[in-house]
Amino acid sequence: MLDLRPDVETLVPGLDVLYISYDGLLEPLGASQIVPYLCALADRGVGLSVLSFEKPRDLDDTDRADRMGALRSRLASKSIRWTPLRYHKRPRTLAKAIDLVIGIRIALKLVRLERPAIVHARSYLSGLIAWAVKSASGARFVFDMRGFWPEERVELGLFRPMGVLYRLSKLSEQFLLKRADHVVVLTESAKAILREREAEAHLAAQESRETHISVIPCCADLDRFRLTEPNRELQIASELEGRIVIGNIGAVNKRYMLPEMFRFFFHIKSHLPNARFVYLTQNDPSLVRPAARDAGLSQDDLLVTSVEPPDIPKWLSLFRLGVFFLKPSYAAKASSYTKLAEFLAAGVPVITNKGVGDVEKILGSNRCGVLVPGLTENDLAAAARQALSLIQGERVPEAVRESCRAIAEKHFALDDGVERYFSIYRSLASAELRSEHPVAMELG
Repeated sequence: MLDLRPDVETLVPGLDVLYISYDGLLEPLGASQIVPYLCALADRGVGLSVLSFEKPRDLDDTDRADRMGALRSRLASKSIRWTPLRYHKRPRTLAKAIDLVIGIRIALKLVRLERPAIVHARSYLSGLIAWAVKSASGARFVFDMRGFWPEERVELGLFRPMGVLYRLSKLSEQFLLKRADHVVVLTESAKAILREREAEAHLAAQESRETHISVIPCCADLDRFRLTEPNRELQIASELEGRIVIGNIGAVNKRYMLPEMFRFFFHIKSHLPNARFVYLTQNDPSLVRPAARDAGLSQDDLLVTSVEPPDIPKWLSLFRLGVFFLKPSYAAKASSYTKLAEFLAAGVPVITNKGVGDVEKILGSNRCGVLVPGLTENDLAAAARQALSLIQGERVPEAVRESCRAIAEKHFALDDGVERYFSIYRSLASAELRSEHPVAMELG
C-alpha cells in the first residue's frame, strides 16, 4: 500500500481536503449547491482540491466556454485547484465503470501531489473513488451521501426494482456507510432511517460501530435570495405585468408530480383568472406543456423558460407562490430541495405535499405555505382555497414574506451549512492528530 499519509503539520491549523463530486460544477446544481460551499470553506482556510465530472455539453459547447473560464478564475481566486473530468453516459452499461476507473486513477495522482488529510465524496460513485483514496493514503473519509440514490434511480425508471444494478448500488451503499469516518445526509428523516438500520445490525451482531452522522440540508445563499420588489424590467419583458405568478424551478423527471401541480394551479386560476404559471427549467419545454394541457390549462396560462442560476433571484421577485409535488416514498424521506430554500429566502410561500424530507417539521407550524396531505382532486382544490389566504391583491402580505424569510434563515442559511462542514473537517483532523500523537495533543 502506498504510504501517502499527510504530515501532522498539514492537519492543524491548515485543513487540506480532496473534494470529489459526480455532479458537475458547471451544472445548475453545482452552481447553487457546490461552488458556494467550496468558496466559503476556502475563505475559512480549508485547502481544497476539487475533482468533478462535467457533462460533455458543458465542456464542448463554445457558447459555454466563457462560463467555464469564469468559474476556473473564481475558484483560482480562492486558491481552489479544480480538475474537471468528462462524465460518460455511453456505453450505458459501462459508463459508470469507466468514470470510476478514471476517477480513481486521477484522484490517486492528486493525492500523491497534494497529500490531503480528508477526502470528501458527494454521493455514491464519488464515495467509491474516495474509499480508494482512503485505502491508499489513510485520509479520513466523509461520505456525503445526499439522498437514497438506489431508490431514486428506481423511481426515475433507470433501475429495475431488485434488479442487478439496484442490488449492486445497495451493496455499495452498505460498504461506504461502514467505511466512512463521517456520513452527511440531507434530512433528519434520513438520519433516523440510518440509525434504525444500525440498531437492526447491532441486534443481528453484524456491526458494533456507531457511525457519525450529520444533517446538512440543501441551503441557499441568503445574500443572493432576498425580500425584494418585483423586477419591473423582467416583468415587462416576460409579459407578466398584472399577472399573479405561481411557479416552479428545476428539473422535470418522474419523481415530480406535474399533473397534480398543474391541477392545483387550475383550481387557483378558477379563483384568480389573472394567474399565470411560470416553470423555470433547463429541460425541454415539451416535457412540461403536455401535462399542463392535460390538466386543463391553455397556452396562455403557462410560461416555460430556461434561466441561468444567476438570474433566478430576479424571477423569484415575481413569484407569489412556489409549487412542487413529489411522489411520497422511501427515497423522498431523504430528499431536500434547493428550491424550497430559495423560495423561502425570497419570501415566496411554498405549496408542497407531506411525506417529503423534513417539510412537515419545517412548514407545519409556520404561516409560510401549505402542506397538502394528499393529492386527490379534493385535496388539491382545498389546498388552492387555503393558498388564497397567502395572496392579497397581487401581492403576498409582508408578514407572510417575513415569516418565509425567517424560516429560511433558521433552516437553510448557507453560512450555517458551511460551518457544519467545517466542524466535521476539524473534528476529523483533530481525531487523526490525536491518534498519531496522543502525548503532544495532551500537552497542547
